[in-house]
Amino acid sequence: MLDSCSMKKVLTIVILSLLCSGVVHAEKKKKYEGKNLKEKKELSCKYNPECKNFPKVKKIKGIKFPLTMVQKQRGEKPTGDDYYIFHWKPKNKKPSPYVVIVPGSGGMSRAAAQTYGRYADILVEKGFGVVLYDIFYNTGVDRGTVSRGSSPNMGSLSVIKFIKNKYPKLSNGKFGITGGSRGGMTVLSLAGELIRENYLFKNVNHWFDAGVAFYPSCGKQKLLIPVLVMIGELDEWLSSVNCKMWKQRDPEQIASGMLQIIIYENAHHQFNYEMLVELSRGDEKAHDLPGRANQYNEKADKDSLKRMINFFEEKLK
Repeated sequence: MLDSCSMKKVLTIVILSLLCSGVVHAEKKKKYEGKNLKEKKELSCKYNPECKNFPKVKKIKGIKFPLTMVQKQRGEKPTGDDYYIFHWKPKNKKPSPYVVIVPGSGGMSRAAAQTYGRYADILVEKGFGVVLYDIFYNTGVDRGTVSRGSSPNMGSLSVIKFIKNKYPKLSNGKFGITGGSRGGMTVLSLAGELIRENYLFKNVNHWFDAGVAFYPSCGKQKLLIPVLVMIGELDEWLSSVNCKMWKQRDPEQIASGMLQIIIYENAHHQFNYEMLVELSRGDEKAHDLPGRANQYNEKADKDSLKRMINFFEEKLK
């Protein structure tokens, strides 16, 4: 028999063995879950098989942010971020209008890639150049989030500068922008007058000429470019009620054609994502705002696509 001292030693060894085993198992599980998580989330085309037919990704230098007074005193130089884009050149290789696509806060999911790839192909056939800005490429963001700061705005504006500088013969000088959810909010942000008074955008020399916002967060504002807003009546992420109120409270911009607002009956958030046939709700692992419904609506999708194309052809050609 073991004396009490020996027994304590044996128990200590057993406990340590179990703890080590648990740590190793947990570490393996963590790595395994992390791998699956990345494959499942596919927040960027970097991990998304639905982007396989997209043009090769390109890193572009962003517009430099102006220096603050403190930075000037330190003798620092202006810096800008890098952005990652996919560029569909105009089919006829002649000066053409461009449309920039900005994903929502869920990034480039498989459903988003399928829809925006479809949009890009159709726009190119209709005589446009297209650039898709992958907002989460090389950012380290591991789930859908609304906390992106000025990145969607400055990244989108940097695309205009890139096309004008690198492909002047392909652009007719007209640029449209479209996106859904957070991407739609980016459209509205860039369409209004307030952003042009923001010191962060002091170095911006070129702005968009028209915007199409899919299911954005609506609020009355003065627009400097024509905007088309389309949202589902049943949207749980960004209420259609706010868009209805904007439409009612802004008869001047509606009458002038500066603002159009379309609300689709029986349509949810992401009604244009054809992959989302069944109604689904995101969980907390996938997004900061879980539990809200997403579902495809064929009628709303087809009508909104037709309206988007007609709008851009009217405003940009």
